[in-house]
Amino acid sequence: MGLGQRLGVQAARHGFLLILGSALIWVGVAFAGYAIYIALLASLTPPTAAAATAGILLVGPLFAVLVFQFRRSPAQLPEPDLRPVEQVQDTAMLQLLAGVAKEKPLLAVLVAGLIGAAETFRRRP
Repeated sequence: MGLGQRLGVQAARHGFLLILGSALIWVGVAFAGYAIYIALLASLTPPTAAAATAGILLVGPLFAVLVFQFRRSPAQLPEPDLRPVEQVQDTAMLQLLAGVAKEKPLLAVLVAGLIGAAETFRRRP
């Protein structure tokens, strides 16, 4: 199995786990909402219990996010280095393409085109 296939399998596995984890969270929130609704239903009318449950499930996380935002210290940015940068990455990219071109020339042409397009977008003012 080549490197590309292994990376593809790994990406598919991680994507599946991300979807599965997200589904578990959604199901958990749904069951929690239903449990709150049932608990409030004993003392409130059904529409009022539903509104109170929605309020709890919306205001609770919003309050938690606000608390975490205000407790966090502002990020300290490092001082920028004002020395000129050497153009080493361009030569490294050319060496990589030269190695790929020996084995798979069509792939090297495709990758060179993609890198050129990315550089064009990156250097836009």
